[in-house]
Amino acid sequence: MDTPVRLVFAGTVRDGFDRASVQQKLGAWLKLDGPRLEKLFSGRSVVIKRGLPAEQAAAWVKRFAALGAELKVEPDTPLPASVRPTPAPSAVPAAPAESALSLVSSEPPAKPAQAEPPMRLAPDPAALDEVTCPTCGERQPRRILCRQCATDIPRALAAQEEQRAAERAERIAAARARRGLKPLPDPAAERYQTEDEVPLLGRSFDGRLGRMSYLAGNLVAWAGMGLGFFLLLKWPGWTTGALMLGVVIWVMFFSWRLTTLRMHDFNRSGWWALLFGLPVIGPILSIVIMLVPGDEHPNDYGEPQRERHSGLAIAAVVVLGLSISLSLHAAKRWAERMSDAEEAAQAEQANRPKITLESVLGSPEAAQAFNRQYVTGRGHRAFARSPSGAAWGLRTDAASPDEAATDALRQCNGRRPEGGVACQLVHLDDAWVLPEN
Repeated sequence: MDTPVRLVFAGTVRDGFDRASVQQKLGAWLKLDGPRLEKLFSGRSVVIKRGLPAEQAAAWVKRFAALGAELKVEPDTPLPASVRPTPAPSAVPAAPAESALSLVSSEPPAKPAQAEPPMRLAPDPAALDEVTCPTCGERQPRRILCRQCATDIPRALAAQEEQRAAERAERIAAARARRGLKPLPDPAAERYQTEDEVPLLGRSFDGRLGRMSYLAGNLVAWAGMGLGFFLLLKWPGWTTGALMLGVVIWVMFFSWRLTTLRMHDFNRSGWWALLFGLPVIGPILSIVIMLVPGDEHPNDYGEPQRERHSGLAIAAVVVLGLSISLSLHAAKRWAERMSDAEEAAQAEQANRPKITLESVLGSPEAAQAFNRQYVTGRGHRAFARSPSGAAWGLRTDAASPDEAATDALRQCNGRRPEGGVACQLVHLDDAWVLPEN
């Protein structure tokens, strides 16, 4: 059976870390302030935890190292069964007396203490029976000191994991540098960096965006389109048309930026946003990324963003609903105006006198000659008729328009009755030249 260990801190700060910063971060994580925090950094040994398996001790050592502090692991021998007090069913056994300072209470608490530390630990120790020394490679039953080289195995494993984390951070930094992205924040900082929150409205494509922000941004875009469509129906014209075109361009850019930042939340390149422009696949993917959460840990594009903009989403829904209602009302009024205009045009057309070729040329004979001889003629053509319609004349295959017009008028005047009004030219080549009367 594995020997339990205890965690002892003597206020030692690792090289390269500021003591005040380490003290502040460690106190915030352990929820210590005032005298208890001063006691932790007094330089005397302080027991942080006791009775822990080796895997949990290694995780604590790793966390302290990330915050810039050195945590020691020591064997924790329990009291003999003959002198150990019998705990109540809902109480925790009292800790043995220590000569050093201790943050572990010696009195049984009123409620069961939370055994699991607030962090993600190594695999379940019950499933692991052996351990390999990272220094000499000796595989042996789980213990603190290696039986071959006397290495402190938990501490060596923590150092090894820290080295791998540093190498992984260097690879991520190099990848971000190749993409032109800014470096990731300090891993020992808080999970959500409020000072680095990505703005919803902006031009930058750097960073990540959560589900609620993505939903709120899309609702704002739809509300803008609804308002633009309402203005176009309410006041149609070049001005509102240009305004609507500007709104469409803005919505396209804004939606592309939102989708790019949302893909960053999944540690995917922004070029994946091009798939959202496909007719059927695009809307389906938009719904999917509104429901599926992104990476819970930092990735190549930055820290996770907290879910926000819920109030903006509600306001956008209200504006979108009003825009749709107003647009439907404006569309109904526009359809009514178009129907009234069409009815007025039909009524005006019905009141106009019916114009025929016979009424223009003055007689059925002139209309028959126009259709059979004049329309089929070649070259320059001219057709004349008298105002009374009693005479007409035509000429085709003339060398010039003047020649055709002269011959057509001569024929018409030769046919009109004595004392009648002189003939007038009504058609020349391919155009009507009707007189004003």
